[in-house]
Amino acid sequence: MNIIICGAGRVGFTIAKLLTEQNHSITVIDQSSDDIQKINESLDVKAIVGKATSPEILDRANTSDADMLIAVTRNDEINMLICQIAYSLFKVPKKIARIRSQEYLDPKFSTLFNKDNLPIDYVISPEIEIANSLQRKLEAPGALDNVPFAENKIRLLEILIDEKCPIHQIKLKELTNKFPNLNAYILGVIREESFFTAIETERIALAPTFVFCLVPSSLINKLSIFSC
Repeated sequence: MNIIICGAGRVGFTIAKLLTEQNHSITVIDQSSDDIQKINESLDVKAIVGKATSPEILDRANTSDADMLIAVTRNDEINMLICQIAYSLFKVPKKIARIRSQEYLDPKFSTLFNKDNLPIDYVISPEIEIANSLQRKLEAPGALDNVPFAENKIRLLEILIDEKCPIHQIKLKELTNKFPNLNAYILGVIREESFFTAIETERIALAPTFVFCLVPSSLINKLSIFSC
């Protein structure tokens, strides 16, 4: 994908690094020549010094050919304006904006971000993401991470297995018999940075092992089985 990132600060740099590692074509725009120099020295991206609100700068970045634009400058209003210009002048299909102010995210102003008003497809809110991450960790005892899917009907859990964990050394096919209330589907495990698909005859052993499993959200608070 051709992706334009507006903002070369810590957030923009991190996003650019992750996306280049996934072989996307990245262009970064920022007013700070120092930040752009750091990007140029560290990453294989096209970097432009200039205002991301400038149609000329966006045109130089070939914004009309972009599949996505991510606005993560330090200013909410600048990020919103960048997305508006990207949509109005360059018809960028996907626009993502970093919005820190909770005022803009108030549910009573939910109609603000749409094609008729501000054409922003996705909003990144650091404060909300941190709060949601903490909530997910508290909801699933023993889990390193807890990600909701299917409108929160199911959860993907990542669990670290050690010798104190109740499911240590148990074969996958024996989990249901030993823990009839588990109702979880084991997807696979990670050992020594490699992912392996779950095999029923395999034991959940140490290595260390990170187990990934799907569980219904209704049972998330009953998973003391994974508490180590």
